[in-house]
Amino acid sequence: MSDNRDGSSALIVGFVVGAALGAGIALLMAPDSGEETRRRIGETAKRIKHTARHRFEDLKDTLVDRGKEAVSAGRDTYDREMQTPISREPA
Repeated sequence: MSDNRDGSSALIVGFVVGAALGAGIALLMAPDSGEETRRRIGETAKRIKHTARHRFEDLKDTLVDRGKEAVSAGRDTYDREMQTPISREPA
């Protein structure tokens, strides 16, 4: 299941990057004035920055949650193992 989410995330990131590049190229090729083009590029850059910041925060939260789950699972396994008596077989 983890692989599926990682693949979906990569697909989304690829789509966003492609869309941003396409928008940038479209703005540069548009027949607007230089001032209007610079304004549009600035707005697009701000939108991309905002989106990237939110996606990074989501990714960070997900990684922290997974790390906490892994530590908890490891701690539980350790506790179970420490409570299990060691069987000593003759050599």
